Amino acid sequence: MKLFDKTKINCLIPSWDYKVKPNCYNYIERKVKFPTFNEACIFLNKLFEENKKLNHHCKYISDYNKIKIKTYTHTSKGVTEKDIQLAKIIDDILRCHNHQIIQKNQK
Repeated sequence: MKLFDKTKINCLIPSWDYKVKPNCYNYIERKVKFPTFNEACIFLNKLFEENKKLNHHCKYISDYNKIKIKTYTHTSKGVTEKDIQLAKIIDDILRCHNHQIIQKNQK
């Protein structure tokens, strides 16, 4: 599978951060905060449905109303078309929910 670099990712999905885990893999990440725990759960349930449909699963960390989403293709150890597709789906889901983007240095 073709791997996407930081420049291409920034053009295709500018709301996602490109990260490198040295000697391991490259990935994309997005952090969001919802007004309530319940709204975060509703978002996660929609995310799970889309993961199943696409047969491509992201990693996530949920901390009450904050969610960190990370995706990469394990077999390629980087960001592929599947990850870009999943990120765009996640962006579409987020457009339907009240949320805030958590900036890189914000907790």
